[in-house]
Amino acid sequence: MTITNSNIEAIIFDLGRVLVAIDNTLLVEQLFKKLSTDDPQQVGRHTMSDPAILEFSSGRITAEAFYQKMRAAYQWDISFDTFRWLWCRIFYPMDDMENLVMQLRGHVKLGLLSDTDPLHWNHIITTWPWLGMFEKSTLSYQVGVMKPNPKIYLTAAKNVDTSPEKCLYIDDLENNVEGARTVGMTAVQFEDITQIKNVLKDFRLL
Repeated sequence: MTITNSNIEAIIFDLGRVLVAIDNTLLVEQLFKKLSTDDPQQVGRHTMSDPAILEFSSGRITAEAFYQKMRAAYQWDISFDTFRWLWCRIFYPMDDMENLVMQLRGHVKLGLLSDTDPLHWNHIITTWPWLGMFEKSTLSYQVGVMKPNPKIYLTAAKNVDTSPEKCLYIDDLENNVEGARTVGMTAVQFEDITQIKNVLKDFRLL
């Protein structure tokens, strides 16, 4: 990709597998053992499409109600506190992403757009406070819809006070990238830190 002119005024980042890495191994081993295969990440992706998870991530049910639904569905014999601890242990730092965001800060508007729930979000900003520095993060459980619903991208653009056409959106999932493009955003699928730095350099943002 070679860009000779860029009108990008804001960069909006996805969270999971872009700003923070995700490893579902412990979650699968402890909570979804009956679904376990040789690929914990595949099981993790499967369970993330559970209707109760979609309800929770869209803000339609509370954490306690979510726990009760999942407990019944997967026959958990654990307390809510144990569940919460396991539920939030899927995240770990993504190499060099904090440095990249801090390098961009002050030079371009920065936004965050994530399909997430309140347990995950509270854990993330407590563990990595720098992820709470985005002026107004766009979170599915607060907006009430998830990607690729156009509403969540338009909300993200509004939250960085920028028209969609002047936003660059970065996500690891192709479907979410396409969703951003449908509202007029420029969107790039995240592969790794080197690739995304090159993209930002092409856009004269780094």
